[in-house]
Amino acid sequence: MLGELLAATEPAAALEAFSRALTLHSQQQREVLLRNEARAAQRAAVDAVGDEAAAAQLDGSVEDDEPVPVVPAKLLNNTAVLKYRAGAIGEAMALMNEAEQSIKADPSKATALQTISMAYNMARLQEATGDLKNAQHMYRNLVQQFPGYIDCYLRLSAMAKAAGAMAEAQHWAAQATQQAGGHVDAQAMLATLHMERGDLNAARECVGKVGAEGSKDPYMLLTHANVVMAALPADKSARSPADKTRRDHIYKALNIYREVLKQQPDNIYAVNGLGTCLAELGHMAAAKQAFDEVMRASAKAKGFVRLPETYVNLGNLWLARQQYNDALIMYEHASKLHNHKNAQVLLYMARAHHDAGDHLAAKRALLRALHLAPSDIKIRFNLAFVLQEWAVKVFKRKYISGDAAKLKDYSDAEVALMEAEKIFNQLHALGKEATRIEPKKLALHAKFCHQQLPSAAHLVRQAHAEQAMVHSQQKVRQAELAAAEAQRKLKVDTASAARKAAETRKLQEAQRALEDSKQKLEQMKSSRQMAALADATDGDGSGKGGSKRKRGGGGGKKGAAGEDMGDFYVDDAQPIERLPKARKDDVDVQENLRRAGLDSDDEEPVDEDRLFGSDDDDAAGDAANGSAEGAGAAAAAGSGRGRLKRRAAAAAAAAGDDGAEDAGGAAGGDAGFSEEGMDEAPGNGSLETDALFADDGTEAAGGNAAAGQQRKRQRQALDSDDEDEAGYAAAAPAANGDDAAVGEEGDIDGLFE
Repeated sequence: MLGELLAATEPAAALEAFSRALTLHSQQQREVLLRNEARAAQRAAVDAVGDEAAAAQLDGSVEDDEPVPVVPAKLLNNTAVLKYRAGAIGEAMALMNEAEQSIKADPSKATALQTISMAYNMARLQEATGDLKNAQHMYRNLVQQFPGYIDCYLRLSAMAKAAGAMAEAQHWAAQATQQAGGHVDAQAMLATLHMERGDLNAARECVGKVGAEGSKDPYMLLTHANVVMAALPADKSARSPADKTRRDHIYKALNIYREVLKQQPDNIYAVNGLGTCLAELGHMAAAKQAFDEVMRASAKAKGFVRLPETYVNLGNLWLARQQYNDALIMYEHASKLHNHKNAQVLLYMARAHHDAGDHLAAKRALLRALHLAPSDIKIRFNLAFVLQEWAVKVFKRKYISGDAAKLKDYSDAEVALMEAEKIFNQLHALGKEATRIEPKKLALHAKFCHQQLPSAAHLVRQAHAEQAMVHSQQKVRQAELAAAEAQRKLKVDTASAARKAAETRKLQEAQRALEDSKQKLEQMKSSRQMAALADATDGDGSGKGGSKRKRGGGGGKKGAAGEDMGDFYVDDAQPIERLPKARKDDVDVQENLRRAGLDSDDEEPVDEDRLFGSDDDDAAGDAANGSAEGAGAAAAAGSGRGRLKRRAAAAAAAAGDDGAEDAGGAAGGDAGFSEEGMDEAPGNGSLETDALFADDGTEAAGGNAAAGQQRKRQRQALDSDDEDEAGYAAAAPAANGDDAAVGEEGDIDGLFE
């Protein structure tokens, strides 16, 4: 088969060929199954026919079922092996299970050798999936059945080595060398185990036992070169001209790697070893080129060839150049290829972290490595060294006052010193043969750690005291902050309470002002009603005054509202009860005046000449009537209090003029009254309303013109509520400097705002 021919040299192409063959076998199986299903359907149709003769005739025409072809177990096994090498462990396991079913279906097609190989491959897959116990059991069974199966011994040795059981690993490798006169692969495995334990002499003996024929085996040659490189002195530089011995070792290994490349030019292990030799000689550029070639070959193999050591070597190159991040990236790739279970790779990562100054990361990497290889001397020594350096670094570090991390770091550093001293003493007790480390060096490290412990304890105590002081200061500070916060909150609450109180006070004052305004409004309304009642009582008296009021009410001259005040407030059908005379010194009268906003005679005397005008103004009264009315409206719109005072003074003056018609006529020319109103004023009235405003010594007398003028002024001064609104609208232009608004037939409207 094509796949078998390509498996050794081109595993990717071989896997493709095997996969194509499996596809064809699967297609053939499906076709056979479809034909068999069709035959089964025909037989079911024959059985459905009732006539036995016809059924027998039809039954003879139906062919028998074809046997379903079985996929060869060999094909399934080889495909599973290549899938395993490509890293597809799950698919490989499924193919191996199918191969076992194929053998059970047709045991005659499987030879004994194929059965043994499949059992070994199944154990290998179990080992790859992590089922080490089952894999070890299968290997042991194969060894018991076939003692000459060298690969089972080698796998048992490799599993013991991975578990850190080096003695058991050497036992299984030695068992393999005893089979068939000493197998080359077994000797190479045993030499590798001795080399890792540091027993280079035993490793050289294993290499020498293979003989001349075995010494040309590529695998043994690679092992020999690795042993030579492991024997290099580690404390000298390969570029030193004086170190001839070291350079001789490197060139010897270099020649061995070249020999392998002559036999197998595509052997990437030999190329990787060649790059290692070049790096040791100081040819970093050439070494990197060699490692790059290995990586390209690995990529070309599509996962069938994986060499984690190449990433390790590239990481070492970056580490030598002090490019620690690049080195760590290479080490991480190598660790991933080892499923993060290679202690040596973790040791390299710890070295990179240490050289970069990150001792804690180095400590973590070493602890992981120690977990994988508890008996590894190099890992334990490097762990103790890192702990020692980190502790010294911590105690020399400068901390700011009150740093909370100081106490923890000092405590951890003290513990690290104790642990480092313990490890150095343990290694010193093992001796040089076991550790390959000078006992003097180990004793020096242990002594240093022991001497630093008292100083470390003193620093830890100081850190404790400082931490306690810091905590105390923090408590005091917290108390101060709490007190300050409480004081601030108290101030805020006080200010808020004061603000609320002020708002409440303002609201109460506004409510009181509103109530006062309402009360004043009620008082003003009450005063107006009293004045209206007084006027109505005066207009309803006997004599000429009463007769004139009736004529005025029936067809006389109207006021601004179009009707007489007596008719507006008093119904003719309801006679008004005669009010008693009131004196100006009456307490109730004075109180009513004050409530109505009117000043008494004691507070301010009335200037009659200013209010009504003088005799000299009679001639100009008619001409100035219109302008005087506008000025009176403007004055009325300016001051409500002045209007009330003028009304009271006008009423008192009118009653006080003893029968003087000239004075009444002069008063008719005063601002706010028309001459027409004077002509139509009635005669004397029977109700003495003058007693409400006049002085005690003034007699209630006057001519017809004076009495009519008095009533005219009172009616104009005390308009109705409806006239107030119209008066405010009419007085508004006068307040703006325009002519006062004049009502119908010249009467002034709007004395109240």
